[in-house]
Amino acid sequence: MSQQTVVLESLGRCEHCQVLLTLKDLPADALDAEWRCPSCNGKLSHLSFGYDKGGKGAQKVKWVGPDGKWANQKPDDNFALGDWFVSSLPIQPLW
Repeated sequence: MSQQTVVLESLGRCEHCQVLLTLKDLPADALDAEWRCPSCNGKLSHLSFGYDKGGKGAQKVKWVGPDGKWANQKPDDNFALGDWFVSSLPIQPLW
């Protein structure tokens, strides 16, 4: 089975059941909708994706590390995490 590439900034952990998440697996048409964990159906918030607050001015303060656990420092290198190849390269704006 081949690995799916995901961006480090898109990874998180459900704040209820701690399952690993990626924004890539959430519905694109649900950007303004309520997001739910695919495992426990718990409502996801900024906490599930490592942000200090919800809304404008939020800062990412935690990242999922190579061990699948929260890390306070952003990993510098790419890594494999289960079926995912996690790219730690910065996201470049499209504009």
